[in-house]
Amino acid sequence: MNRRSFLKVTGFAGAVMVTVPSLGYVYTSNQEAAVGVIMKELHYLKLDKNGVEQFVKDYFKSHYIKDNLRAQINLKSIYYLRLNIKNSQMVTDLVQHYLLSTDFFLNKMDETRLVKYLGVYTPYARPCGNPFSASYYPQPPM
Repeated sequence: MNRRSFLKVTGFAGAVMVTVPSLGYVYTSNQEAAVGVIMKELHYLKLDKNGVEQFVKDYFKSHYIKDNLRAQINLKSIYYLRLNIKNSQMVTDLVQHYLLSTDFFLNKMDETRLVKYLGVYTPYARPCGNPFSASYYPQPPM
């Protein structure tokens, strides 16, 4: 193999390696990325995937992510690059809002039960119970 054909082959391989992942990034919807981020972040819970998808649809109808290009890029980047979300306030809000919209706190934070979506959380319609109250935890024997 001479130098010219080697450069052609490696150039083509490099172009393919850059193009293929970026096509996935472009063609993934924001909703798919949000579902993936929630499922990854709450991997230790049994989540109803249809409920997560419905929550994301409802959440995007009423929140700024649908109109904010920067938020959309951040969400897809976190999903594809598997970034640490500890510094992402947007994703933290998304996950917290999802948990408040489910029956997780109504079931006393039982991690063994299936977490079901109830509807978008509205504090005026359905206030969250106090998860730090004594009624959520078993009383120690005296």
